[in-house]
Amino acid sequence: MTIDDGIEMRKKFHPLLLEVMKLKRKIKGDKLVVDGDFIENSPVLIVANHLTIDDIPTLAEAVEDHFYLLVSDEDEKTLNGKVLSANGVQWITRTCKESRIYSKEKAIEYLEKVNFAMYPEATWNLSPNLLMLPMNYGCVVIAKEANVKIRPVVTVFCEGKRYTKIGDTYDSADKSPIEAVAELRDLMSTMVYESFRKYYQDNRNLDNVYSTLVDGEEYLYEKRSEIDPYYWDNYVKQKYDAYPRAKADPEGVRFYESQFIFEPKTDDYAFFQIFNSSIRYDEDGNMLIKRISSENGGYSGTTCDSIDYTKFFGYGYNESNFRKVLEKKL
Repeated sequence: MTIDDGIEMRKKFHPLLLEVMKLKRKIKGDKLVVDGDFIENSPVLIVANHLTIDDIPTLAEAVEDHFYLLVSDEDEKTLNGKVLSANGVQWITRTCKESRIYSKEKAIEYLEKVNFAMYPEATWNLSPNLLMLPMNYGCVVIAKEANVKIRPVVTVFCEGKRYTKIGDTYDSADKSPIEAVAELRDLMSTMVYESFRKYYQDNRNLDNVYSTLVDGEEYLYEKRSEIDPYYWDNYVKQKYDAYPRAKADPEGVRFYESQFIFEPKTDDYAFFQIFNSSIRYDEDGNMLIKRISSENGGYSGTTCDSIDYTKFFGYGYNESNFRKVLEKKL
């Protein structure tokens, strides 16, 4: 079977899979709210944010058009993996350089015929402070080499609603990869922020939503003092509980996934990480690195003194690289 035959077969199968994805969302009781239309006359690279196991079906339902997808191969042999394969997937072994190179070449090949989607954050964004994790610039390199444009798409999950925003076409052709991915990340972060604003606008009558004016523009918000201090920990636990691999080994998955968070290769970034993270030591003298946060000591909330550090989730940094930086400096 040729690549054209495979694409055409999967295009015919795609509407059925789309209905299955819609049904699974409806069973959960979630409502999908889409802002923007996906209308393209030629293939584009879809670049999306990454938050949860529900990202892929939500993206597919919001876009509607058929696309192939770059996916890490940890779940290739699962039922979900087989469904994704039926729709069109390029599996990648994230820890293997040869696999990453091969997957890049295949993505460029597919983009000659069909839309292709990827998540350049490379892992779930579980940071309580970052709208988007640092993005690997491979996405803009692929778009440039395939001579296609990028369509950014973001989703945020808020209390039973999925707000998906489909952005305008982005052209990275005349920019360097580092410049382009920084610009694209800023664009997508703004889209995430706008999606949160939409949520608050839809829920402005709730008792915990407040309104004020900033430079003449209404700003809707919640008060930190009224948010359960365990809110984020419970939020992350719910995400892990919905994903069998993470539920079975949350600490192992947390540490494994941290290595895929992209880090700009600058001294300034390493400096920032050290002074915005919390470093503890257990009774045996082993270093315990915890999440980056804007809060004093590297934590948000008040849970850090009452839980087992080894079971706590870290967010927003590449833990393996961060350990190497610390060992050199301490």
